[in-house]
Amino acid sequence: MERLAFAPDRIRNAQAIGYRDEDAKLIIEGLLVTAGADGQPHAAPMGPVVNAELTEWTLRPFASSTTFKLLRARPVAVFHVVDDVLPVVQAALGIEVDLRFEQGTDGDWILADCCHWFKLEVTDWNVSTQRKEARARVTERGVKRPFWGWNRAKHAVLEATILATRLHLADRHAIADDLATLKQAVEKTAGDREWAAWNLVQEFIDRSA
Repeated sequence: MERLAFAPDRIRNAQAIGYRDEDAKLIIEGLLVTAGADGQPHAAPMGPVVNAELTEWTLRPFASSTTFKLLRARPVAVFHVVDDVLPVVQAALGIEVDLRFEQGTDGDWILADCCHWFKLEVTDWNVSTQRKEARARVTERGVKRPFWGWNRAKHAVLEATILATRLHLADRHAIADDLATLKQAVEKTAGDREWAAWNLVQEFIDRSA
């Protein structure tokens, strides 16, 4: 298997956007679905901090986000593990997402095409920092279908999306270098959905230049 080469100076971009070794946490990426006052679902990408057994969860929405406002009003959400990177990119970049939902219990919504899901109830808030922290417990969980499998392009697109949402925090030249490296995995291993997602990220970055 060919390996991507990351030079030591690649770390500068991670440091620029606030990540340091001592801050390392176990994070799972996916889509978090909350419900508004009208009962309609709202989906947003989320990277909760978890333990290896997925029994301890800390959600970290920004105070300006719709997710934060909805969770404060109704402290229940459903986190979805997905293997399609396209809707994650669309949601992260503010692009309309065509998602199918199934009605859960107590007014909750479950993504019809997720792999598995966790219903979470917020038990404690820390709102003293810019990125709020909501500790949550799992009250219900389920499996919709098997996980498709590992794919380098999917992960590369996810990393590129994170860079795209933090353009104001990092050096543009470092981001360009990182994108060039990530694109190698897309070119070698992407399918149609991954290419569509990658192109959305690239267009978003180009418009922001």
